[in-house]
Amino acid sequence: MKNRKAILFFLAWSAVFALALAFLSFGPQDTVNVAQETLSALDAEKISGIEIERRSLDSARERIVISRTGGKWRLESPIAADADDDTMKGIIDAIVFAEPSDELSGSDMALMGRTLGDFGLADPQCTATIRQEDSSETYSFGRPTAAGDGVYASMNGRGGVFIVNATLLRNLMRPIGELRRRKLFSFAKQDVVGIGLKKAGEPFTKLSKTDGTWRITEPMETPADRLVAEELVSALCSASVIDYAAGIAANAALGDDEGYALTLFDSYGAVEKVVFGGASGTNMVWILNPDGAPARIDAEICRLCKKCHKTLEDTRVFPVDASSVIAITISKGFPAYNLSRAGTASWHIVSPVDAPADAAMVEKLLANVLALRSADIASAESSGHLMVSVGTASTNFPNRAVQDISMPDDMRLEDLRDKLLIKCPREKLKRINMRTAAGVEWDATRSEAMIKLLEGGIIAERVETMMPRDTDLERCGLKLPSFTMTCELDDSDSPVRKLLLGAAAPGGGRYAIIGGAEAAFVLSATTVSSITRPVGTAVDATEKPTSAAR
Repeated sequence: MKNRKAILFFLAWSAVFALALAFLSFGPQDTVNVAQETLSALDAEKISGIEIERRSLDSARERIVISRTGGKWRLESPIAADADDDTMKGIIDAIVFAEPSDELSGSDMALMGRTLGDFGLADPQCTATIRQEDSSETYSFGRPTAAGDGVYASMNGRGGVFIVNATLLRNLMRPIGELRRRKLFSFAKQDVVGIGLKKAGEPFTKLSKTDGTWRITEPMETPADRLVAEELVSALCSASVIDYAAGIAANAALGDDEGYALTLFDSYGAVEKVVFGGASGTNMVWILNPDGAPARIDAEICRLCKKCHKTLEDTRVFPVDASSVIAITISKGFPAYNLSRAGTASWHIVSPVDAPADAAMVEKLLANVLALRSADIASAESSGHLMVSVGTASTNFPNRAVQDISMPDDMRLEDLRDKLLIKCPREKLKRINMRTAAGVEWDATRSEAMIKLLEGGIIAERVETMMPRDTDLERCGLKLPSFTMTCELDDSDSPVRKLLLGAAAPGGGRYAIIGGAEAAFVLSATTVSSITRPVGTAVDATEKPTSAAR
């Protein structure tokens, strides 16, 4: 009996000893789960501050205090500066949503004879306290696990030790420079209403935006180039700091009269200024950021500021937006082309003829006209220039003579006329008659190919001439046309549409004209072939011509 009791006692203590050995090998391979799935019970969106105390490589202690007010993070210690909101969100999320594993409770540690010092937590490498209103949580982080992918940690007031991903500690150990604001300016571009530019030895230049319009208000009152101003604001509001200097660099400590200074004003009354200094490394320059700290940014930002500074004054001949223009006048000698879209969304030629305009060509012309600068104005002695003007609902600008090279290279004034010659809905077609110069006729009404062509519209390649004279009609073979197409329509306004095809044009097409004869066109060879194909050919094999073609 005594032997039996001794054996049971030995087995019980063996089990306890085996359990202690298991805890002694505590590490990332252990599978004991923590009761709480995430590290913190606080709401990440409501965290109002974080305090970090950490030990650097030289064992010096550093205390960092960062607070959040109105959704913005700001460093309070060891320096006063804006913190980077995205970086801080990442750090807070990394703490709050960390997934602790392999927890060893305080009683487990006592049973095993282990202390916080065994896990590097007696003098932790880093301690972080996060605050939310009246609540706070403090975490300590010690040595890494054997595998290196985790770090031992503890939570004040909870006791015991657990493991978190090593990335959490790396985030908390980031240099101060990486915690600072990365955006050069904190403003959203749509909120910027003012730009200030100051170059050493030159007057201060200020631009102001009111109701979407930019004006130079200092040192003089004059319109500003909206596109240049908006380009500058967009670039500045998206620019980022590359890195911060550990100390004040000699070539970065600049004042307004020593470097190039740029100031932005937002619609809420806030002001932020950057001073550009000398070059630093490859394609970088020193700056003093809005906090007055030396940092480096892409040198292209400084180059853009100086470039825009020279071109901010609005030197456009017609300083208006394309959307506000309702009339254009352009000429190169005689005649003058007047285009209008007053009261309608479509452009129309008013003179020298009354005809629809080619919308794409007019918009291309308008873009080039509005891009004209004062340097494009032609001198009184120059020849071959264009006369242009635009009008809005409130302003009609005077005609200005400009160099022809300022207009699109492929632009012919005749091509401002719409190229659509005939377009007829299927249901309105009553009869399609074709006739040759020799008097041969055929009925193309039953030609599906012809009907589809008319439904889609017969479109010319280009306009040969506007207001053709007799000599033009003779030259183009339109006085005695080679083919005549007559479309009879169920249309009370225009019951008959007629298309005349003349002589062969360069490239294989033919000259053409429609009723009214206000313009002569050129049709492509493919379009001509579709129009002149007699019924009964391969395409229309099921159809019978009314008479022999050609």
